[in-house]
Amino acid sequence: MKNRFLRSLLLLQVIFFQSFAQSESSLLWKISGNGLENSSYVFGTIHIICEDDFMMNETIMEALAGTEKLFLEIDMADPDMMAKMSKITFNEGMKNISEYMDKEQQEHFDRFFKENFGAGLDRFGSMKPFMLSSLVLTRLIPCEQQSSYEQFFVSQAQQNKLKIEGLETLEFQAGLFDQIPIKDQIKDLSESLMDMEKGKKEFEELIQVYLTNDIEHIHDHILDSPLLGNYGDLLVYERNRNWIPQIEEAMANSPIFVAVGAGHLGSENGVIHLLKQQGYTVEAVKY
Repeated sequence: MKNRFLRSLLLLQVIFFQSFAQSESSLLWKISGNGLENSSYVFGTIHIICEDDFMMNETIMEALAGTEKLFLEIDMADPDMMAKMSKITFNEGMKNISEYMDKEQQEHFDRFFKENFGAGLDRFGSMKPFMLSSLVLTRLIPCEQQSSYEQFFVSQAQQNKLKIEGLETLEFQAGLFDQIPIKDQIKDLSESLMDMEKGKKEFEELIQVYLTNDIEHIHDHILDSPLLGNYGDLLVYERNRNWIPQIEEAMANSPIFVAVGAGHLGSENGVIHLLKQQGYTVEAVKY
């Protein structure tokens, strides 16, 4: 009888904590308390998504409209963005990354870029691996029409006359990849090229995980990749910690809407937990 009671009690606890976790599933979070006069918001994005999977509603749009400033990872409304992008696209001295590849990798890279973009490593090899990854990503998306949460929020912010700022600069983000050995970046990218069907499946899985709105699940899924698994502190956690003082300072002056990759929100090193540690009330918003 005692064992049966303990099993029942344990089952109730499991159900309770599962229900609690589910109730906390959201990509939109409200920040209040700790001396703030007005609430601010954090939203977890995915940087590119099929148009049919793009999700937006009045609750999110009203949260944005009720603030005075939009913060993104970088200021995507910067009129000099393209000029800045051109400066960080290529390797120093236009060095070709084929020098860091074995013969099999060279063949896969060369064939992929010739088939998909009309030129091989002789042209694309001078680009930095993270820029090449952006090109590869366009071939992994299982749809022709794509959407961007960042571009949507920029458009809405401009319509609502909100100020737009970046938590980081484009140059800073490019510099992060300069700290990762180029061979590690090439290895990560070449694995996608060698099995494009697997890469497409993994991207589709990422979309489905994102659509659960579960920031812990999203975080765990993203950090499961080899590159982020090895350099998670550099690419995710250290950046999260750097953002908190900026977010705090901005919120103290006016209500803000922060839209960053959803992988930055979950875990004890995520933006949500870090804000709670600073004394703010951070609540999931249902929509």
